[in-house]
Amino acid sequence: MPEIDLPGGKLILLYMLHQISSVSSADLMNWAVDSLYLDYFSFIQAKEDLKRDRFIIEASRKGETRVDAAGRPLELCDITPEGEIVLAHLLPTLPPHVRAYLTKAAPKWKQDAHEEASVLASYLPDANGAYQVRLILTDGTRQTADLTLFAPDEESAQKMCRRWKESTASIYLHLLQSLQSESESE
Repeated sequence: MPEIDLPGGKLILLYMLHQISSVSSADLMNWAVDSLYLDYFSFIQAKEDLKRDRFIIEASRKGETRVDAAGRPLELCDITPEGEIVLAHLLPTLPPHVRAYLTKAAPKWKQDAHEEASVLASYLPDANGAYQVRLILTDGTRQTADLTLFAPDEESAQKMCRRWKESTASIYLHLLQSLQSESESE
């Protein structure tokens, strides 16, 4: 797919945020770049222009449990009411094949965003030189699991977070089975 000009790139980002709200900048960038309509640099330019013009906002939400690499609450992007007006007026100028691709891809983006929001893993160093690892599983309405474990070093903490994100279901099931099984010594 050929790259699109900057105004078209802005329109694509507005359309993406119209389809899915509260998206991390990293997810938005991945979806934009994966579409092959924007590269990294055109994505950054389009996003910054949209923020400057107040057509999108990027901010952390009160009560946000997801954190970035620095341990700060994750900032999420949303389209503003002004952005919705611009999108409504300019959407007909977006080539039909681009709109068709974006519309078809949106359900997968929604699923990816939901999965990312329901499986959280983070770690922070503690005062003793170890790392506190927090693993969370939510089902959309409540926290199903919230584990705090300690890792001896950062590499172990990263591995624990990666394994939790990759194999949440099997780890959670194994944990439940282990906790519910009758002990041989009883």
